[in-house]
Amino acid sequence: MAFKHISLAGTATVGPKGQVVIPAEVREKMNLTPGDKLIALYVEGKEAVAFITEEAAQSMVNRMGEHVESLKEVVKGKN
Repeated sequence: MAFKHISLAGTATVGPKGQVVIPAEVREKMNLTPGDKLIALYVEGKEAVAFITEEAAQSMVNRMGEHVESLKEVVKGKN
């Protein structure tokens, strides 16, 4: 299965404290600035790590919450 939306963005080296530097091209595409918070996601079985911004994660949580509220209304209507 190919993921057309995933591309090689550069390389990063893990430092002695486990820190990595995100390539400049990626920082620019994500509009990252020093101090921004990122959430690391580990893709089990793929041995992959992905980063999303804290803002993007909060947006996803908000959308999930909206769907839960909609589902509650549907379940209420069936009672």
